Amino acid sequence: MGSAGAEGPARSGHRYDVFLSYAWEDIDLAVRFQELLEARGLSVFRDVTGMRDYDDIPTVIRAALDGSRTLVALYTPSFPESQYCRWEMYTALTRSYHLSGQTRRVMAVVRGMRFSQVLSSRLKCLRLPAVTAALADVSDSVHRLVDGMDHRTFGDAPEPPVPSWYPEPAVGSRHFRGRLQELWQIRDAFDGDDGAGSDLPPVVFLVGGGGIGKTMLAEQYGRLFAEDHPGGVFVLGGLGSHPDSSRDPLRVAALVGDRIMAIARRLELVGPDAPAAAARAALSTRLAATGMPYLWILDDLPAGVDTAVFRTLVAPTALGRTLVTSRAPGPGGQGLCIDVGELGELDSLTLLSSRLSPSPGAERQARRRLAQALGRHPLAMAVAAELVALPETGGFAGLLASFEEPSPDVLETAERLGVQLPTAHGVSICATLLRGIDRLTPEGLTVMRLASLLAPTLFSPDLLADILGESDREGRDRQEFRESVRRGLAEAERLALARPDGTGSLSVHALVSRTVRLADHDDTARERVRRAAVRVLGERLQGPAAGAAARFRTFEALPHVRTVAVALAERDDQHLLNEAGRVRSESGDPVTGLGLLRLLHDGCVAALGPSDITTLRVLAGLAVAHGMCGDHDTAVRLKHQAYEGLAALLGPHHPDTLTALNNVGVTQLDRGEYRTAWRVFGQVYRARSRRNSALHPDTLLALANASVAASLEGRHALALRLRTSLLARTARVLGTRHPQYADALNGMGTTAYALGHRAEAADWFDRAYRLRRDLYGEQHGDTLDALENRLVAASADHDGTAGPGLEEEGFREVYRWRLDLQGPSHPATVTTLRHCLVACRRGTAADGPAGDEGLPLPTPRMEPVQKLPHGVASGGVRLEADDMDRRIEVFELACSAQELMVDSGEDDEVRALMTQLWLAHATALMDQMDGQRDVALAVAEDTEAGLARELGRDHPLTRTATFLYRWIEELVDAAVERPGEG
Repeated sequence: MGSAGAEGPARSGHRYDVFLSYAWEDIDLAVRFQELLEARGLSVFRDVTGMRDYDDIPTVIRAALDGSRTLVALYTPSFPESQYCRWEMYTALTRSYHLSGQTRRVMAVVRGMRFSQVLSSRLKCLRLPAVTAALADVSDSVHRLVDGMDHRTFGDAPEPPVPSWYPEPAVGSRHFRGRLQELWQIRDAFDGDDGAGSDLPPVVFLVGGGGIGKTMLAEQYGRLFAEDHPGGVFVLGGLGSHPDSSRDPLRVAALVGDRIMAIARRLELVGPDAPAAAARAALSTRLAATGMPYLWILDDLPAGVDTAVFRTLVAPTALGRTLVTSRAPGPGGQGLCIDVGELGELDSLTLLSSRLSPSPGAERQARRRLAQALGRHPLAMAVAAELVALPETGGFAGLLASFEEPSPDVLETAERLGVQLPTAHGVSICATLLRGIDRLTPEGLTVMRLASLLAPTLFSPDLLADILGESDREGRDRQEFRESVRRGLAEAERLALARPDGTGSLSVHALVSRTVRLADHDDTARERVRRAAVRVLGERLQGPAAGAAARFRTFEALPHVRTVAVALAERDDQHLLNEAGRVRSESGDPVTGLGLLRLLHDGCVAALGPSDITTLRVLAGLAVAHGMCGDHDTAVRLKHQAYEGLAALLGPHHPDTLTALNNVGVTQLDRGEYRTAWRVFGQVYRARSRRNSALHPDTLLALANASVAASLEGRHALALRLRTSLLARTARVLGTRHPQYADALNGMGTTAYALGHRAEAADWFDRAYRLRRDLYGEQHGDTLDALENRLVAASADHDGTAGPGLEEEGFREVYRWRLDLQGPSHPATVTTLRHCLVACRRGTAADGPAGDEGLPLPTPRMEPVQKLPHGVASGGVRLEADDMDRRIEVFELACSAQELMVDSGEDDEVRALMTQLWLAHATALMDQMDGQRDVALAVAEDTEAGLARELGRDHPLTRTATFLYRWIEELVDAAVERPGEG
């Protein structure tokens, strides 16, 4: 391939009438054409050297283009295939536009193809010579056109004016490269869309994957063609920040409303208390009154927004042009679609060497291969460009070599990022992002952790400093936090992980945020920061609205509140489960979470109103928090309010409304109202069947919920019918390797056990355990549930009495894993503790003392772990009587097991010490009387010393005892620090 060019070196300041652009394959035709043009007195620049693949655009070519009055493209089938020809043509089009607002200085001479195949419609604005026209006649036409031009050259083109940006300036990115072809495609698309057949203003969609550069391309269009939009450029961003956005169009509309409100207030069109509808009306009136065209950018619009909602999001008047960035085409075929793919070869190489120029030879080849390995993905290449400049990376070759054997965490993270990455290059892109994150110091990582909790839109360093200060436990000065955030953000910016906007605020791309969340394994720190973010955002919403600074603080918080609110409701409902399925409550105290949610809810009511979608989401989370604290009456009342609000807002059959109704049924299960819950779950099932189908995954979840209610009510024959149908449907729809199929297997085991079919139950549980182990790994909550259920079923014979085996040892292992994975106070851990005690008591009582009638002492029956409905856990630390009754039972079992162990003269010291440890655990859970936890601490300390003596400090059981001792010690210390709380 070749490029347009120069005969002889271009002298600085040399001026040409014509820059002849051609593909190297057409050199003979280009030479004849040059001779004809020169014969008519025109000075012509033509390259005679040619360029090889991946050569940089030589300085001589750039200088010659700057010094030329016009460009003539010898447009053959080879021309659009040459990246150099495309660069020359689109650069000339852009310069011509900025010289005069027209593109007449760029002409095409078409040979060997149809006019319709010419890439840019701008080349067809002039009447093109016929494809069969003689070159001499074409030369005459070119001469006449050039002769009528003024003597300015492309190099005289001024920089475009700075557009008026709303609500904040967009200053561009130092990592943006190229995209001239796509920029002209956008302009051609807008000019070609005259609105015929639609009552909407012109709409163009930029469609591409995450990190491909859609947002920067949209902003660059507003910047490059600012003269087309004298009315301003309005950027409404951060719309697709949450995975559930695809089915939450109302949330998207609310975010757009927030941005319109911010714009209206910046223009002083409305007061601080004006509703969203008034802000939109005032802005529409203003835009219509100016009479000037403007650009309306909807950034990161999620898929799933229907046509009716989309029509409310586009430019509000006919003078607006709407440019949408999204990962999916427009709803209902709305607008014209432009695919944004990988960056061009030349621009990719330029971006990769923006910080380090490769030496000739091997390094340049390594740069080329690196661009290919990253799929010319702009975000990944921006990070790579910063990494190769670090001495420890080893340049382009060093970074490329690191892709050859990706580590397990890279493979796992890439798999979990899934469709957000290009399939063929996902591992290399993920490895690059993770390597950038790994280069952060603790300050930089803390800042990125904070940013990853927020929406992928602008945030100020002050917001991060406030959150960091709120999460601090050392009483440091706030100025110290501000300095720490400043240093951390500077690090992230240097590594291309954060993008400044030029006014002091920054943003982090959604793909980077997601990668940070997956790479951040410090669950305790993450939960502490999340709670701090909730408090800070809630306080900002409730703060005074007077003054520009106060209004900025409120409006800065809004998009982040809408993001955090969704995560809050989900995580609290699932006992603060993180993405790995691990329980990660910082303190195990649901009262703290209740207070934070109440604060956030009050703030949402004040700032957004009680009927706003975000307010209703937070209300749903607040209801769950009340349930976790044992206040089921308040929980069910608030859940009904959330359901009714969503039904009024979205309709009774909307997926979110049905989920809210499902949550009402969950609280009814908590209250023991199984028949009422059954009716609610049945209503959800029927609605989802009508809306989706009986085989839709959401419908199958509703059927699973109903089967749980039937099972808990004791209608086991009905539960068996439902679960048999559920198992078959799940296998058909989702396959036999899906997590929901494992849930269905577990449900079959639960029902078989309840019907007295213990051997059959053990087989179902074993199948569920094996599948969950393959899906999640050995140490995962769901895997442990199935393993524990298998042990329960195997521990009893047909008469319900103890059978032989090593079940006690198995329960002991599950208990050890539960402590490490879910913590001592988690309900699942308490259930496992109970099973350990029952198994221990059975094994001891068989040879121990008898009752008054000479029969073995009564032994409580073990029960399998019931698989609760989707999105539901058995709650946090319950404070009401039903939970305390269970703790009392566990405490009495521990005391009985300890007494039996002492009376039996057991000579297994380790077994005796484990029974003593379980007594310490059960005593600490009680805390009904003063000094109870002090006793538990003493018992745990004695047990730990005994196990260390018998097994050594590094034995797993000794480590378990140490872990439990430290937990009890923390409880005792907390009681001293907060007397009267418990």
